[in-house]
Amino acid sequence: MVRVRIRGIYATALTQLALDRGFQVVQASRIIADRFGIPQLSLPADVTIKNSDEEPSELLVVGYTWAAERVLEVLREELPYSFYWVSSLPLHSTVKARVLGSTGDGTCLAEVDGVEAVLDTGECPPQGSTVVAGVVRPGVRPGEKPVLRPGVRAIGDYAILYEATAPRVSVSEHVRDREKRAELMALAAEYTSRGLSVHWRSSSRYATAQELREELARLEKMLREIRERAEKGDPGVYSTGETVALVRLSLPDKKKLDQLRARTTPTAPLHHSLKSSAPSLSDIVDFSEKLIPHGVEDGKILAGLLDFLAERLAQRKTIELVHVKPDGTVVKIGPGRIQSIEQRGEGLAITIERRVRGRGVYDGLGVEKEPGDVIVSEIDTNTWTIIHKYYSRDGVYKGSYININTPPEIGDQGIIYLDLEADVVHLPSGEKKAIDLDRLTQAYRQGVITEKLYQRVMELVAELAPQEAPKLHKPSTGSRDT
Repeated sequence: MVRVRIRGIYATALTQLALDRGFQVVQASRIIADRFGIPQLSLPADVTIKNSDEEPSELLVVGYTWAAERVLEVLREELPYSFYWVSSLPLHSTVKARVLGSTGDGTCLAEVDGVEAVLDTGECPPQGSTVVAGVVRPGVRPGEKPVLRPGVRAIGDYAILYEATAPRVSVSEHVRDREKRAELMALAAEYTSRGLSVHWRSSSRYATAQELREELARLEKMLREIRERAEKGDPGVYSTGETVALVRLSLPDKKKLDQLRARTTPTAPLHHSLKSSAPSLSDIVDFSEKLIPHGVEDGKILAGLLDFLAERLAQRKTIELVHVKPDGTVVKIGPGRIQSIEQRGEGLAITIERRVRGRGVYDGLGVEKEPGDVIVSEIDTNTWTIIHKYYSRDGVYKGSYININTPPEIGDQGIIYLDLEADVVHLPSGEKKAIDLDRLTQAYRQGVITEKLYQRVMELVAELAPQEAPKLHKPSTGSRDT
């Protein structure tokens, strides 16, 4: 059984999902324990799930690789329309790396099982030599290189024991009790005297002194065994550490989390979308949820929220499009002047206009870009596309660029969506063609998008450019990058 610790703005929904899928929820907050009628177990977690501190629309998943893989498998099934970025090397794992050499800026590069990493060492060892090192930064988003530091690491439920040039003791910020922190420092002293460093994890606050002593003894033995195997063996991974993953949530998947949360407590439509992307409206969401027990229907609450969002947008007059790409890059388009806003179904339809100042060629269209051109963008939060129409200053139609993306959400920073790489262009001649399908396939093979999301995009391409769209197919998972 996987033990999961859950925190943050998605805690109720994710706790419901965890219980549905047979995981054991540990270290639950008092609110969550009361809401679900579960005990506040002090057992150490195999996996922690919480929203990222830097980006509330991202879930951070950290845990033992075997357990994190099971959690991510469930998340991919239940939340299939989001981006998944997973560490290329597990955090706190021990590896034997082959040195590639130093770059022009002095960065020392090494390679482990086909993964290029940065070796954090004072002087770069000779090219072709090997170094036994621990992973101190795992490299999560595509293109991010893991960072290695010489020395072996052994990870347990309560502590991490590792080799370092200057032995030290550190304690998780979540251990706040002074007496407990003093106890932890005292227990670690024996190991620092032998040249080892100790980091006490947050779960250590629940363990007895005897459990902590036993853990340190076990980790020291493990550390010695790992070093012996690594020194004798070929380059590779010698201890697995923890997988680190980020899940960039889409609007459809936030709505699925709304449904899960609503099974336990009154939940307003767009609860997770507004809490994460428009935190300035958090109080409005809380107030809306007070109306539900009084018989106010979800449809009426949604209509009121959409009216409020439309009025806020109208007051802004201009807005940016926040375009999140599969590699984690965020591109801001605009600002554009808002021309119209209307409620359409369960969302908003928004038209914005931008005027072109420079010269060039419109991507995908192959049409000349001229100063004074007008770009009209049609956004509907119910649909999987944003349509950009291009006109000359005289109003002559130059073509359309249809961006395929997850349904947009309205946030404090603009209109936010996940870009799905594949796009379709419509030319004045009536020709329709799909572009960038290779990027879509690459994102699938890297594991950033799920098979279900891949197939959804291919269906859209087939609808928008039938003569250009290839037949739906499933890329070979055997070629998926690792």
